Amino acid sequence: MWRLSVMALVTLPMAIGARQASPPAATRTFSLHLLGHATGEERLTRATATGVRTLTYDFKYTDRGTEVALTSSLDIGADGNPRHFVAKGRTYRLFNVDSEVTIANGKAHVRDLGREYDVEIAGKPFFPLDTFAPIGVHEELIKYWLAHGRPAELLTAPAGPVRIASRGVKTAVERLAIDGAVWGRETAFVNAAGDVRGLFAWAGGLGFEAVADNHEDHLNEMAALAVADRMADLRAWTTSIPTVATGTFALVGATVIDGTSRAPIPNATVLVRDGRIAAVGPSASVEIPRGTRTISAAGQFVIPGLWDMHAHVSQIDWFPAYLASGVTTIRDMGGEFAFLKAAKDTIAAGALAPRLLTAGLIDGPGPRAFGATTASTPDEARALVRKYHDAGFEEIKIYLIVPPAIVPVIVDEAHKLGMTVTGHIPGGMTQQSVVEAGFDGIAHMQLRGASGSDASKAQIDFFKAHRVVMDPTQSWNELSGRPASVPLESFLPGVSRLPPTLARQFAGMTTGNGDPASAHARLVDSVRLLKDAVDAGVPVVAGTDKGVPGFSLQRELELYVEGGMTPLEAIQAATIVPARVMKLDADTGAIENGKRADLLILGSNPLDRIANIRDGRFVVVNGRLYDCATLWRAAGYR
Repeated sequence: MWRLSVMALVTLPMAIGARQASPPAATRTFSLHLLGHATGEERLTRATATGVRTLTYDFKYTDRGTEVALTSSLDIGADGNPRHFVAKGRTYRLFNVDSEVTIANGKAHVRDLGREYDVEIAGKPFFPLDTFAPIGVHEELIKYWLAHGRPAELLTAPAGPVRIASRGVKTAVERLAIDGAVWGRETAFVNAAGDVRGLFAWAGGLGFEAVADNHEDHLNEMAALAVADRMADLRAWTTSIPTVATGTFALVGATVIDGTSRAPIPNATVLVRDGRIAAVGPSASVEIPRGTRTISAAGQFVIPGLWDMHAHVSQIDWFPAYLASGVTTIRDMGGEFAFLKAAKDTIAAGALAPRLLTAGLIDGPGPRAFGATTASTPDEARALVRKYHDAGFEEIKIYLIVPPAIVPVIVDEAHKLGMTVTGHIPGGMTQQSVVEAGFDGIAHMQLRGASGSDASKAQIDFFKAHRVVMDPTQSWNELSGRPASVPLESFLPGVSRLPPTLARQFAGMTTGNGDPASAHARLVDSVRLLKDAVDAGVPVVAGTDKGVPGFSLQRELELYVEGGMTPLEAIQAATIVPARVMKLDADTGAIENGKRADLLILGSNPLDRIANIRDGRFVVVNGRLYDCATLWRAAGYR
């Protein structure tokens, strides 16, 4: 998707810097891209009256056929200080924005999603800001930061403290890292006056790009530099976040729940050597070599590292949050090729992150496409499958508008190359037809009907006969269908610890005034069908479709138990079952001799109460032991 050469990287700053003049007219536009696919634009209109500049922004794009629109205005006084800011609409199809900031007499009065409060700003640099949009407000923020001598931190509201740092200047173009406007770090390319050439952010956790005016031809090069910066940040985290233990060490005294159907081992020892489980068993029978560091885990419980089989990671901040919650393997189910390829390579070289498995996204062409990687002919389809395979992707994900005629072509090419195929059901096809075309799995909840009914039994029998993997993302269904009257804390305890930008994002993710009892009853009926599927032998794998970083995978397992699975069955849906599905069970997924040392150490027994899966104390990823609290802090959690 991002065509890139060394020469392009060398010449990029000069090419951008050659265009120094801002648009002379009363308008300024940014083209908007989701996963690299041009989907809309932001248009600025300027007006001046009585010394106050009023900037009005019309931000609008289409996400898979759904219009996302945000209208905003910003008033700036003759002194260059902001006076008033309003933003209303959506920044992603599920995230609502409704904020207003009025600055006067040393205070900023903030109204945000129904809350009102004051911020004392006397003597402090302050700017109104609400997430990554509108792009033009980021531009004014940068100009304000430059005019105030590049302060180490800017107070903003409702977003919170923002830190801007330079990543270098070449030929009058500076690359800036913006931290705090969203969860994660944005990259902006600006000229000496602060005019933004490109901004690389995240919408709903997906890669989002904005390019100013006539700079579209530099999108790929700027994006590549932004990805390189983030990989540098990931390597820096890897060296700065301390390990508790690495190399050879032994966890002694815990109860081991190995992920199989074997009984738990009380007072056990797990010996780790160079990233592998060297021995596991009762402490009385495991010999610990002389000089080996021993770590007491008495009273604690060790389970295999968890898997999220429906992740979407477009920023590195996901990685410490996943690890803090015990997730040591993720399957990304469709993102931007350049980021995922760079992340896979950086992680393979030893960076601090879960193991990253990737499903290469393919959609059909047109304005409703999800991302820029599309195919409309058999030759295009085969070429994309080979591109993903050659980049080390394990799977192909087919999306909604892939022409049905090329679905069998994609499946055939993927299977020839040893890849599996999953995804959504393209228009014009059915569950039965995609399975018969060779899908190995289907994304999201597909089972329908009442638990135990003839119709649901027939559907489960069909999936079992074709060995289809279920990827139900029930925690996402609960989150995205949350009525406004249901607080997040009621099913995601601990969300008060979220970074402020994440907390506000999910506070705006509701579906109105539906009946909470009815919504929950529908959800429970759905997870009961999953228990039926497990009992019948259909593989069910836990996944979140992003969700709340770290917490949603834990919630997924809680929902499985609420639907009738045993705690062990729920844990297996996030450990040994996905390892088998991805053909990695000889290497991982259980606590057994010789397997990769991916472990979660809990303070309480998850077999007694699945909610104890939230009680992570330590995590071992590829043989490195980390304190969970340290990782939460690295991800910005309180």
